[in-house]
Amino acid sequence: MSLLHPYFIIAITYMLFFSVQEVFGNKVDKKWFWFLGIYLIILAGLRNNVGPDYGSYKSLYLYSDTKEYINIFLKALHLEGSENVDLEWLYALINKVLLNVFNAPFYILTFVIAIFAIYFKVEYTDDNTFYPFTFTLFMFIPNFFIGESGQIRQNLGTFIVYFSLRFIKERKLLLYLFWMFIATGIHNVCYIFLPMYWLVRVPLNKMTMLVLIIASVFASPFEVYRVFGDFLTNISTDSMLVEGFNGYMDESSQRLNGGFGIPEAMLMIVTFFLFVFDDKMVEKYPYYEYHRVYVVLGICLYFIFRNNPIFSSRLAGAFIGFSYIIVINAMYVVSSNTKKLIYTFIIALVFFNFVVFASFKNIIGGRFTVDLYKNHILP
Repeated sequence: MSLLHPYFIIAITYMLFFSVQEVFGNKVDKKWFWFLGIYLIILAGLRNNVGPDYGSYKSLYLYSDTKEYINIFLKALHLEGSENVDLEWLYALINKVLLNVFNAPFYILTFVIAIFAIYFKVEYTDDNTFYPFTFTLFMFIPNFFIGESGQIRQNLGTFIVYFSLRFIKERKLLLYLFWMFIATGIHNVCYIFLPMYWLVRVPLNKMTMLVLIIASVFASPFEVYRVFGDFLTNISTDSMLVEGFNGYMDESSQRLNGGFGIPEAMLMIVTFFLFVFDDKMVEKYPYYEYHRVYVVLGICLYFIFRNNPIFSSRLAGAFIGFSYIIVINAMYVVSSNTKKLIYTFIIALVFFNFVVFASFKNIIGGRFTVDLYKNHILP
């Protein structure tokens, strides 16, 4: 077992302290959540050669400067330019401006991306749960290391999508489409969220959810996603980043051919909360029905794409990020004793993830250990 750097343990301790306050005391002022956000920006944004994808993203940074501005803007309009831009237009533009105009070192890019990602993360979390510290703590391992400190493009793109949920709630289509345009300019995977403005209003009941999930489980071995051809491949796979992404993964042939692992266990937990607390959530939690659609789609997509570790992690994973919020929000609709049980279970899962992350190669491959993690400003 390897030990996480104390900087991360400080963040976990801070979240745990305020998590207890918000669950069993009064609502915690948002400024304390922003203090956490600023600290996480420093940890992720100013890391020095940390994360399996660090070298790949550094190569993309230099690659972006070889493209002309006109071709980047044509890419945004889905038009062909004089040269092919093999990168999403907005991410390429951010890279090129930082390098071409400011001659900024690479860590300035990771810092800028971290600022945007954490901003949208804070706003989304504050909008959609009464327990923002608990949700952030629950998602911290491994999401912070895979997202803000790893796959920074998909992480930023999906949190822009998550943030734009507020415009679905407000039924502001033009604003939603604007932010979807921005999100897809960061990562192509965000295109799969475009229909959500309409799909969230599709009525679901327990029987419908059960049929959809069971059908997806039975469809899993048949790899039905192959009927979409190259479309899904184009929005989920980046050859320059696959090696870095695999630094987080510990897939075995048994796991990919029907075995049972941590992802399946987590989805069982989400499914349990989805069905057991559905009625109370519909009655008491605002806009739960919208979250429920994201959750069901996430579960179904995971099993449909299960035989492909990239698809199941990137395409389904983008939806599954929404799913876990119902575990946290369930505490709002239950009795005091049940809330204590759920909270105990959540904290137990946090420590379980801590031990698992420390036990696998992830922590060393990502250079997050006490002896490997480096930061440009922190000692």
